[in-house]
Amino acid sequence: MDVNAVIWALAGYISGSIPWGYLVGRAKGIDITKRGSGNIGGANVARNLGMGYGVLVMLLDLLKGFVPAYLAHAYAGIHYALLAAMFAIIGAVFSIFLKFRGGKGFATITGGYLALVTATGTWGPLPVMITTWFVVVLLTQMTGLANIVTIVTAIPLHALIADPLMTTYVTFAALAVLYSHRDNIVLMLQGKLEEQRFSHKGKRSITMDKV
Repeated sequence: MDVNAVIWALAGYISGSIPWGYLVGRAKGIDITKRGSGNIGGANVARNLGMGYGVLVMLLDLLKGFVPAYLAHAYAGIHYALLAAMFAIIGAVFSIFLKFRGGKGFATITGGYLALVTATGTWGPLPVMITTWFVVVLLTQMTGLANIVTIVTAIPLHALIADPLMTTYVTFAALAVLYSHRDNIVLMLQGKLEEQRFSHKGKRSITMDKV
């Protein structure tokens, strides 16, 4: 058994599991899982508590992906950093502190990505990914759609520069994003685009038999 692998996988998972959005909401006296979309991520927190709290949660969620991956690289090596980053994503989507429920995981994915590109120096695709995210948000006001498009676009970007480690990470991240954004995908298939807008505060209504 590779003890280092177990340690860093566990560290990544526990870090990723910390439900910052839920904790910030509770500190303000509300249960964020019962407001708006019910998601514990920064976007839903911003809609219901204000942009300042939303940005705080986004930064904390980013750090829970960045910190374990960065430390794993510093103390064990790049492949353990990859492991820690991937398990942080799992924790973000399936938090042990929320009965294996969680958020969308995109901020945590971003944090892990930044730690890995810092370690590998693979900065080339990052400007394209940032531009893609902002363009989709500006055109649609849908952060969920921007998350999906950006991470899926990242796969060929990293494959083209022949970076197997980063390609592995973004492919894993894309699968996680498609799973965690499944409600957004259902809404798109139903034509309920307004319910995905950043400004939308109402509870989402998804009818599976219309898909």
